[in-house]
Amino acid sequence: MSWKTAARAALHQMGGLHALRQLNRHKLSILAFHSFSAANEANVAALATYIVKNFEPVSLPYLVNSLQSGKALAAHTLAVTVDDGYRNYALHGHPIFKRHKIPVTLFAVAGFADGRLWLWPDQIEYGLEQSAKPSITVEWEAGGTSVLVLGTQQEKADSIIKLTEALKTLPNQQRLKFMADFSRLCGVEIPTAPPPGRAPLNWDELRALAADGVEIGCHTDTHPILTRLESPAELTHEIKGAKELLEAGLRRSVRHFCYPNGKAPDINDSVVAAVREAGFESAVTCFWGLNTIPADLLLMRRLPFDSSLEFAYAKELLTGLHV
Repeated sequence: MSWKTAARAALHQMGGLHALRQLNRHKLSILAFHSFSAANEANVAALATYIVKNFEPVSLPYLVNSLQSGKALAAHTLAVTVDDGYRNYALHGHPIFKRHKIPVTLFAVAGFADGRLWLWPDQIEYGLEQSAKPSITVEWEAGGTSVLVLGTQQEKADSIIKLTEALKTLPNQQRLKFMADFSRLCGVEIPTAPPPGRAPLNWDELRALAADGVEIGCHTDTHPILTRLESPAELTHEIKGAKELLEAGLRRSVRHFCYPNGKAPDINDSVVAAVREAGFESAVTCFWGLNTIPADLLLMRRLPFDSSLEFAYAKELLTGLHV
């Protein structure tokens, strides 16, 4: 047994997690999920059971309204969010959270919901996984090349991450140009609609979830990296325009926003100002951690969760470890 394994076992067995949870009891936890599956329903159910026993789950709107008004929040307050708007949330996530009476805010991509697109990182994953080429050489517009090795499944997985992260750094128009040529590059026909595991919730499904208590928020129109947009008009469209599209499709107001990718390079003062000017009451990031009070409502921190996350690690995350 390694020293890390031994230390982790001691942390669980000797009450260390409880002590850390008590230490952070007045900090606010916001969980960030993305995708769900039948295979991982047991993981999500175990986590939901743990949450209702040890935390005070509230909706994101309740949390935000309390912070705005100065109303005291209970110790161990926690909110659950889900990014992107995949249909698999309705199939494998929503029934579990509803059964445990845990409110959820789901951030939908407007263009994904209305069938105009499927998320570009998923297209990268699909194209490289399906490619029969042993490797691909990418020639970047700014100069230089990248070789993506596709010989084994692990090499494909590594190349998917490498290419996706590289594309996040490009000006948005260059990324769009690359994606337009991606099918030829990898030798795979990219279908107009995503495969079932990456399919979106459509407007009818989103409205049904909203009627069943899920808060629907905005995750832009096309899921670009907002700091890579080249004009104020593009930024306005992806934030305010997406809000209007979602409100029209949902037939209700949309008050909360989620930054795509949501790391420090993806958010700047201009992006935050555009979110504020669009009238959003809050915005969540992928700055990992717990929120202190007072919190910046347009830069809310979250905890990185996944439906396949090992339960012991998930409990540690909830205490503020690993972030």
